[in-house]
Amino acid sequence: MAQDILNQAVREILHLSSYNCREMRTANGPTGRMSTHATADAVDIRGFVMADGQRILLQEHWQDSGNRGGFLRAVRDGACDWFRLTLGPDYNALHADHFHLQHRGWGLCR
Repeated sequence: MAQDILNQAVREILHLSSYNCREMRTANGPTGRMSTHATADAVDIRGFVMADGQRILLQEHWQDSGNRGGFLRAVRDGACDWFRLTLGPDYNALHADHFHLQHRGWGLCR
C-alpha cells in the first residue's frame, strides 16, 4: 500500500500505546471500565516513518488532500479488515492523533 501510494516502503510504525493498565477514556471522562489496553488487546498507532525518513503522522497529515492523507486513510481502511474495532480521527477528538486498533469489539471502522 505504501509503495503504491507513496512510492516507498514503511520503515517504522510509530505507536503511542499498547499494554497500559488503565480505565477506558471517553469524551465524557473515565467510564470505570477497564480499557482493552489493560488486557493487551489494543494498540494505538500515531504514524509511520517512511524509507526516506519522512514521518507521516495522523495529527499532521490526516486532513492532507494529497498522498500522505490518502495513505493514512488507506491504512485505516485496511486495518478494518484485520481488527474488530478501528478508530481514528473521524471517530472523535480523543482519536485525533492516532488509530486505535483492537481485537475485541463491535466491528466498528471509523
